[in-house]
Amino acid sequence: MKVVVGPLPTMGEFDLKDKTRRSLSGVACPVVVDGRHICLVGFDEGAEARTIAINENEYEAKKNPIDLGPNDSEMDVEAVAADDRYYYVAGSHANKRGPPCEVNEKSHRLVRIAYDPATGLPLRKSNGKLKDVEDGFDITKVLSDDLRGSVGKCLGSDEGGFDIEGMAAYGGRLYFGLRGPTATDGGGAIAYVFETGTSPSLMTQDDVRDPFHIRVASGKAVRDMASVDGGILLLLGPDDDNRDVGWSIALWKVDEEADRSSPVDTADLGRVDLSEAKRAQCDKEVKPEGMAVLTSRAEGASEVYRLAIFSDGMCDGGPMIVDAIRSAP
Repeated sequence: MKVVVGPLPTMGEFDLKDKTRRSLSGVACPVVVDGRHICLVGFDEGAEARTIAINENEYEAKKNPIDLGPNDSEMDVEAVAADDRYYYVAGSHANKRGPPCEVNEKSHRLVRIAYDPATGLPLRKSNGKLKDVEDGFDITKVLSDDLRGSVGKCLGSDEGGFDIEGMAAYGGRLYFGLRGPTATDGGGAIAYVFETGTSPSLMTQDDVRDPFHIRVASGKAVRDMASVDGGILLLLGPDDDNRDVGWSIALWKVDEEADRSSPVDTADLGRVDLSEAKRAQCDKEVKPEGMAVLTSRAEGASEVYRLAIFSDGMCDGGPMIVDAIRSAP
């Protein structure tokens, strides 16, 4: 893993309070316009999203609000994904951190927003409201019995509460990566990824499949996901026990025919060390929670993914540009 540049200075503004500006936790970038990736970003404070424009040299924050509603709700957005027509914005579906570990029903949401494929911007009506937005998904309908039973429990290994942190659209389906619950696997751990279709009509119990069991290091789980040719990149970091286990990136070669009861291995692309990224103003801490793929290129027998890594705890996400390298098998 190689840090190329960053944190990139921010042009423009989100027009949000500093606490919210420091809570960027999900990103998806489906369109490139004039050499810049147009992305939707979500925050784990409030219920608004924003758009950004980014490449490896420039980063612009847009102030136009994307209201996820309802007013004064705490959606706790933790994951954003996109296919060729829609953005998908997921709440964590997690209980509030305790005590008293209260259920946060407002985080039990998955919102689908249509965007203009020419601009990457959400489609709007003449009055500025979102033109095509769907908020009728119920994720619990597609969970296996074990995962459904973890919804509503306290976070951490003691109770094994449910916590969505990553999401990616791949091969016409949505994949959700969990920070919790996790399971032990010898000296390591198992992180869960479940999937569903991308339309409300498919999000039914007829679409239930057992989750994938992703083999990870002890204390780690999924913190974000991003689609690439041939698979999904996983940003791995501390699980809900919050141990100091660091962050890393892995490539998961998605195989729908894989045995769902057997652990799946991934290709390790290296450790993410952004400890020196903190800036003097506004930032509080560096917690990588958003990952966007800017480019992918071959170098000899290796594949190099140029990524923008965003941190919860840094104002406007404090994007760092890094190269993750997948060596030939």
